[in-house]
Amino acid sequence: MVKRSKSFKKIIVSLIVIGAVSIAVTQSSFYRRISQSQRLFNQIYNQIFSTYLHELNPEEFTKATINSITANLDPYTSYMVEEEQHQMNILSKGKYGGVGIQLSYRNEQMIVIAPMDGGPAQTAGILSGDIILKVDDAFVKDMSFNDAAAKIRGLKGSEVVLTIKRYGEDDPIDYKLIRSDIKVKDITYSGMVSPTTGYIRLNRFSRNTTNEMNQAFKDLIENDVKEVIIDLRDNGGGLLTAAVNMIDMLIEKGQTIVSTKGRMKESNRSFLSRTKPIIGKDVKIAILINQGSASASEIVAGSIQDLDRGIVIGRKSFGKGLVQTLYPIDKIRSLKVTTARYYIPSGRFIQNNDYINEKVVLESEQEDSIFTTLNGRKVLGNGGITPDSIIYSETMEPLTVQYWRSGFFYSFAQENKFQYEKFEDVENDNELMSKFNNFISTKDKVRLPGEEVLEEIEEKMTALGKIDNKTKKAMNDLGLFFKNQKNDRMVSENTDMKQLLLLEFAGLFNGPEGRIKQALKDDKIVQSAINILSSDNSYQMAFKNSQVIINN
Repeated sequence: MVKRSKSFKKIIVSLIVIGAVSIAVTQSSFYRRISQSQRLFNQIYNQIFSTYLHELNPEEFTKATINSITANLDPYTSYMVEEEQHQMNILSKGKYGGVGIQLSYRNEQMIVIAPMDGGPAQTAGILSGDIILKVDDAFVKDMSFNDAAAKIRGLKGSEVVLTIKRYGEDDPIDYKLIRSDIKVKDITYSGMVSPTTGYIRLNRFSRNTTNEMNQAFKDLIENDVKEVIIDLRDNGGGLLTAAVNMIDMLIEKGQTIVSTKGRMKESNRSFLSRTKPIIGKDVKIAILINQGSASASEIVAGSIQDLDRGIVIGRKSFGKGLVQTLYPIDKIRSLKVTTARYYIPSGRFIQNNDYINEKVVLESEQEDSIFTTLNGRKVLGNGGITPDSIIYSETMEPLTVQYWRSGFFYSFAQENKFQYEKFEDVENDNELMSKFNNFISTKDKVRLPGEEVLEEIEEKMTALGKIDNKTKKAMNDLGLFFKNQKNDRMVSENTDMKQLLLLEFAGLFNGPEGRIKQALKDDKIVQSAINILSSDNSYQMAFKNSQVIINN
């Protein structure tokens, strides 16, 4: 018996040794393949630089090469140099060196949406609607929007000169500004949208999000809020920790918020709620999402949904379930690498599953597609968050779209702002649309869909000499049809056009916050959320809808 026991132990030890040797050999073989690949890469790289017909720019060629490497991994692993790091710095530091202006690019011009409170631009007197012609001695028209914006930013204490064109002024104005640290504001609007319903619009998840959301929630509580709408539409995400901290303010202590899994030990983590919620469970919650809601936004929406803490309204989200880690190379370069997947409380991995290059990746996990929430509702994984109530935004009508693309609404507001003292004067102007119609008559003709094609056909047929009286009459009839369509649509789309005009004036008079407040009045999804939250029956029914049925 003793001999058999000793023999058995020898066999076990031998198997362990063989297993360890096997693993070591396998790892050794893998690292040898890596070493061989690196040698091959270096050989080709050196050969190209020494023999290629033209002399190459080492920095640009290396950047292009690295970008080709990362492009074969996933959409989020990337090599970042200087300007490409700006957005990452905003998220991680919550501030940047600049002059404090929100910019937009319209009609091929760089427009000041609004100067930030207390920033160098506001202090100097730069106004909403100003057009930036030059940054120092460089003309904006000769640069891309991103390059011009990057040139305005810089180190705290450094100087930049902006040359401004302003309606009502004949000559350009030069502003000499000293850059300062500009704190990023993540919440673009927070307030009550009904006697009992609070609303928060969050546009990113950065280092500042936790404090801003904490204060916003407390302000709503002081207003005796009974329902809260958190608008994450077109919020592309940001810091994972900011999303976790935000959810922690909404759910009971001890619940799982999100977990991450990766190859490295430090990539495997679980995040639990650690504090008593600021918003009590008696307050109803609605999260608004759309196809532009991604990453951290999806963690918030998905976790609230999985824990049955609130409802999700809008359109299906983007589908980004991958975690990136930033590895600095030097002061101006870094590598952003996908290091983990994140899983929300039900176990869902919501990344769109077409991101893997199977030729490059040795193994990939297959994920389930149907999961259950805390209370047993069915929810879907693999491809974004599906709302409990799907509501589509209304699309612009054809003529309104053409005017919008041509920049007519903004141009009209910009040119006519100085006729009014405040936004309320614009709202009360009964002649507003008549003035706009007169403005339109001075602009280049706008074509409805199909009209341009008709004109091209007519030109080609005329050039070929193939157009007879019968064909000409048909062409004229079609031309008259489009003309009548425009006249009819000016009437039928009048309300939509007026809403867009008021949006532009609200932004010029009251900044981004004023624009959002005006937009909320006509926002069908926000109004639907208010209606659902204000009705106990509608709110409870939203929890019973099956996403599986919605997605079929």
